Amino acid sequence: MSQHEKFLHDLKTGRQDLTKPLPKILIIVPILFFISLIGAVFLNVLFFLKIKEADASSTDWKQRAESEVVQKKQTEVTINLIKKEEQQAQEIHKWVEGSMQMQPLALSVSRSMGPKSSIEELLLYKDKNNPHQILIQLSFINGGQKQLDDTLSAINTVGYRAYSANQSSEQGGKVNYQATLIPQNNYSISEELTTNYE
Repeated sequence: MSQHEKFLHDLKTGRQDLTKPLPKILIIVPILFFISLIGAVFLNVLFFLKIKEADASSTDWKQRAESEVVQKKQTEVTINLIKKEEQQAQEIHKWVEGSMQMQPLALSVSRSMGPKSSIEELLLYKDKNNPHQILIQLSFINGGQKQLDDTLSAINTVGYRAYSANQSSEQGGKVNYQATLIPQNNYSISEELTTNYE
């Protein structure tokens, strides 16, 4: 110790401590402060990365949602097309079922025509008020009354009888015939249908 320091040391007066010294365990406080500081920085970085990830995920889900909306619209358009096709198919099915009753009639009329006669027009309508009755309009060339009798006989064979008939003849041997056909024997009709589809 130098002379100067010794002199200053001698000038000091002894005094008592006002407070007790801090416990040694409190040395952990700055350590904990630095650990918490490092932890805060780590958590900030982690939160930043998570926010970025959440933003990317949100953008991805928005794109998926838009894609699903477009796909839903396309599916609805497809469903509407299928419903329209189904409705058309049902109408065709109803038409086929309705025409099955007329098929033996059309077949018997066409088979009844002689070699010199030819059908110019054959129309068959179901009566809306009575669907079992069928309105027939027939125009054929050549054969005259004999051909018409043969045709009516063929119609009777499949179980129908003509009612309220009108007929007229034109030049060139054309015969026009209109009548309401009333079913007489359902067994004959079903038998004819079975024969035609075997």
